[in-house]
Amino acid sequence: MSIFVSTFISGLQEPVKNFLKEDLPGAKVLDVYDGLIVYRADLDSQKIKQLRYFNNSFLLLKRYSGYGPDSLECMIREALKIKDLNKRLSECRFPFRNRQFRIIVSRENQLVPVNGEVLGQMEHKIAGIPGFRVNRAKPDLEFWFLSRSEKVGFFLLRLTKHASSEKVLHKGELRPELSHILCRLSEPGARDIFLDPFCGYGAIPLERAWICPYRMIFLSDISEEQVRFCRTKAKELEKKSGKKLIVRRSDALHLVNYEDGFIDRIVTDPPWGMYKELGMDITHFYLLMLSELSRVLKPGGILVLLTAQKEAFENVLESFQSRFAITAQYHILVSGKKASVYVIKAM
Repeated sequence: MSIFVSTFISGLQEPVKNFLKEDLPGAKVLDVYDGLIVYRADLDSQKIKQLRYFNNSFLLLKRYSGYGPDSLECMIREALKIKDLNKRLSECRFPFRNRQFRIIVSRENQLVPVNGEVLGQMEHKIAGIPGFRVNRAKPDLEFWFLSRSEKVGFFLLRLTKHASSEKVLHKGELRPELSHILCRLSEPGARDIFLDPFCGYGAIPLERAWICPYRMIFLSDISEEQVRFCRTKAKELEKKSGKKLIVRRSDALHLVNYEDGFIDRIVTDPPWGMYKELGMDITHFYLLMLSELSRVLKPGGILVLLTAQKEAFENVLESFQSRFAITAQYHILVSGKKASVYVIKAM
């Protein structure tokens, strides 16, 4: 078994740890930090790339304890002493056909420079392994030295790599990793009737479609432009996989297309009232929104909601105590903005 290090959205340690145990029953979690997990598992590169709640995943080559954030140069000097680096890389079951590489140095998620001579020595050591060659511009592989505020550090080989053709997210569109986690928090099942009434460009329902089977997925938005975009994406999905999504233009404050108690799961990222005028104050908006969501969500159903308007949302939610109960809450950052994820059960 190998030891891996994966990064994820800060604040979501608990669900990510649980997801990993579900997805890799034989894995053993060794440590969990804010936004980073260390685990031992027997898996190949394709399997680790399928864990969609991770931002990046790495093979652990050396771990450091008691090293402060300013000890990166010392970490590299220690890595120079590794005698079996060639063996570790040759024994791991990952297809490294092209072995051009560069070294990345990161302190608390910020790339930093280090002593050029020491870095050059490390490059020379890795380049001494048959087939490996330095390419600082467009490498196939990246070796990372990562230090954290908890006085731990890691020497890593990056396993995941965002393709150069990765889509450019639209303004306000959630990253796939966050969309995946939100959907997983809803406890998805094969009998779900799922709704995202503020679908935007469809990040959440499109991600839900890939997680597991479902009965129906409805996505709607008041924006004609976004609905057109989602209809195009839904047709592409159906053509590619046979999965069907039902796209509607609809006002989430008046969900006239849905009967009382029709929906099993609602996962959504409603407007925060910070970037676009709502036509009313955020408290009234959330009051109207929760009135409709509580009507269409069946008893025992789950609502997962993301918002940066924590105080306004919680104040309104108090008016629905007989209908809604918070079962979990996570504080995260979305594009540098403090936000909260609420997992709410309908009663």
